[in-house]
Amino acid sequence: MWVYTNKFDEDGYFLKAKARLVVRGDLQTQWGDTYAATLAAKTFRALIAMSTKFGLLMFQYDAMNAFLNARVPRKLYCNTPEGFTTQFGALLLLRRALYGLKEAPLLWYQDLANTLQDLGLKQIPNTPCLFANNSLIVFFYVDDIVVLVHPSKLDIHKEFQDKLFKKYELRSMGQLNWFLGIRVVRDISQQSTWLIQDAFIDKVAHKYNLMEGATTLPDFPMAETNLEPNTVVDKALKKRYQQLVGSLAYISVFTRPDISLTHSILSRYLNNPGEQHLRAAIHAWRFLVKTRNFALKASALTPDNTGYSIPGTAFNPEPIFFGAADASFADDLSTRRSSDGYLFKLFGMPIDWKATKQRSVTKSTTEAELYALSRAASEFIWWNNLFDQLNFKTDITPVIYCDNKQTVGIVTKATERLQTKLKHVDIHQLWLRQAVERGEVNVQWISTAQMPADGLTKALPKQKHVNFTRQLGLEDITKRLLSLHNN
Repeated sequence: MWVYTNKFDEDGYFLKAKARLVVRGDLQTQWGDTYAATLAAKTFRALIAMSTKFGLLMFQYDAMNAFLNARVPRKLYCNTPEGFTTQFGALLLLRRALYGLKEAPLLWYQDLANTLQDLGLKQIPNTPCLFANNSLIVFFYVDDIVVLVHPSKLDIHKEFQDKLFKKYELRSMGQLNWFLGIRVVRDISQQSTWLIQDAFIDKVAHKYNLMEGATTLPDFPMAETNLEPNTVVDKALKKRYQQLVGSLAYISVFTRPDISLTHSILSRYLNNPGEQHLRAAIHAWRFLVKTRNFALKASALTPDNTGYSIPGTAFNPEPIFFGAADASFADDLSTRRSSDGYLFKLFGMPIDWKATKQRSVTKSTTEAELYALSRAASEFIWWNNLFDQLNFKTDITPVIYCDNKQTVGIVTKATERLQTKLKHVDIHQLWLRQAVERGEVNVQWISTAQMPADGLTKALPKQKHVNFTRQLGLEDITKRLLSLHNN
């Protein structure tokens, strides 16, 4: 069948009308594996931070009709599209992975992965869509391909690019400016890069008419924290609520850790929202409209002090790479499960964060903090493995910060241990102690006032939220965006 669409640019301006021939995958009765891995948001942010620090150029390419490059490995027939039955008959043998075919994304992923390996790159283990060798780093998301290279190795990049162009029909996009709806702003003179989703925020606000009746815009994202499931659900309200919270997920996952907790709370009521929940979702979006020019920043320069010092010193700049884990004990009124969160920063940019409700009820603050620290430590080890694969070394021992002294003592001191008969709690405790003893994790205490993950576990009042935003390194780049538009 034919599908007709209009294509718009990142700012919403019309580019062209498109007609695409697709197959009806919804009618497909036989298929094998269909899952195609995609690039994780955290991997993208880390690569941007590293490119900023080491002055890597970021070349972007768009694979034209990407899926059609992959061959279908079995016999598969489809109906002849309208207008061609006289010439070709009623059925056609499908030789290429047309859009709509259930396994088309996987077939394209495999084809591109094989090509990159043939060109001398190796796939980074446990990190989908990331390939590298001693000269190049390549990552992609479906048909968006980005190549990172140091200016001293442009000849190697040119050779690689020529070979890639011989294999695929590609459109060269120049230096990376947009990726998955994220604006990438780079200032070479300041050795800084910003990631921002201002255009997407404006698009959602306009689509759902979120500014109607708004006299003032809120200063923090969460208006009401004591939410309860609704007993009688209005279908129209439920649909609108799900759309707003779903769009909120895209923002919180990619560029706005300051609303991660808000999204985590609102997503608990997707099946039973009421007027109170809808008001909270609209409140969160109006906060985003007010702060739509807030951006994540990575810097090659020595990081500025973002509101806390390294323990034992006085107001030093934050480390090159570090993590922080926090928990809010039994704060869910209906289940008494605790909230926890973690944050990792690299060269001043938050690259990884999570805000969630713990799966089990804990009996103390220390147990809740152990859960949070265990989850963060697992992520910490994953990051260290990735850095090793990319031959990235820091001059200092990376640290995970925790603001609970008893928890830190339990996992770092041989004489201290949490006495518990709960097997699942003991497992987290012993695994953390083992990771510390092996040197895989370095845990240190930090005060609650200095804890950068505090806003991932509890809704903060205005002034504390401002401080949390500052600790995250979010920066208002309104003037910089105006300068870009004027140019």
